[in-house]
Amino acid sequence: MFIHISLVNLYKTNFFKIRLINKNIVIILNLQLKSLTEEIDVNMTRPYQKANIPGPEQGTTVFDPKVMANFLKDDKKKLFVIGSESLTWEFDGKKVADYFIEIAKKLDCHVLTTGHTYKYVKGKIPDDKLWDMSLINITGRLVDKDWKGLDGEGQYRMAIFGGHIVYYISQTLSRLKNFQNHLRTVELDKYSHPNARFSLPNFSDNDWKDFLEKLIENL
Repeated sequence: MFIHISLVNLYKTNFFKIRLINKNIVIILNLQLKSLTEEIDVNMTRPYQKANIPGPEQGTTVFDPKVMANFLKDDKKKLFVIGSESLTWEFDGKKVADYFIEIAKKLDCHVLTTGHTYKYVKGKIPDDKLWDMSLINITGRLVDKDWKGLDGEGQYRMAIFGGHIVYYISQTLSRLKNFQNHLRTVELDKYSHPNARFSLPNFSDNDWKDFLEKLIENL
């Protein structure tokens, strides 16, 4: 199923909502757009995990890196959670972790590493923007609307994830979708995650590499 939407003369404060209902699917998409003119391709991609049933509300997949860049450049307080799988995935000798580090630098956001990723990332991200914690622990804190963030200055409004085992991060995204309403979630691994507000469409490695490179260019 494919939908093509053209949005013209929508200002930063405008919201656009799509509600699509048929026998098999109910999708609600909320977009807050900064640009005056934007085209968005929305594809209801099947979840990478076939048994991942998200319930009546699910996020959407983003094909266009320019569109993803516009979402990420929102002025919300952000946290990028980088997992250790990003150290095992490589494109032409360049670790996926390095792509994520470039994205975090462009966004000038806080970075939290899980597993053994901290040792690799340390020195590439400023110390005052880098923390280390397990995925389970940071998930519990992100759900708590009264948590003041890693810097003690307030809860995050956007959480970006990358470099995680697919079934592990799926459970994190499910909890964040169902037990809080203050946080927007983005997943930058190549898999489609219906519990993330925005994720990618089960890319091949080559398409994922191209997406990440163009995303960095547009940030």
